[in-house]
Amino acid sequence: MLMRVILPILLLAIAAPASAQIWDGGRSAVREMPAAPSASFDRDLNDANRSIRDGRRRGDLSRAEARTLRAESAMIERLAKQARAGGPAWANTTALDERARAFGAQVAAARARRR
Repeated sequence: MLMRVILPILLLAIAAPASAQIWDGGRSAVREMPAAPSASFDRDLNDANRSIRDGRRRGDLSRAEARTLRAESAMIERLAKQARAGGPAWANTTALDERARAFGAQVAAARARRR
């Protein structure tokens, strides 16, 4: 009979600390998404691509130079696409912005060399 009384008391003593924990409704288990990347690299990349087209039409860039610059532009565009989709490049959109701006300066320098 003593065992019948002690067993429920023992079970209640073990269950009490677990029930005393605070539950936040599951919010702590949800990962927050980082802010959406800025679109400034899109604008810079579009400007650089337009400059490559104009430079080729006006003769500022040779066909080989334009092809090399377009390949670089395609690589940056792939990274931008990953960033827009929330992929690995999303974590470092500042570097992507800087790379797009540097690419624009590279295009401008290539066009200026031919004059």
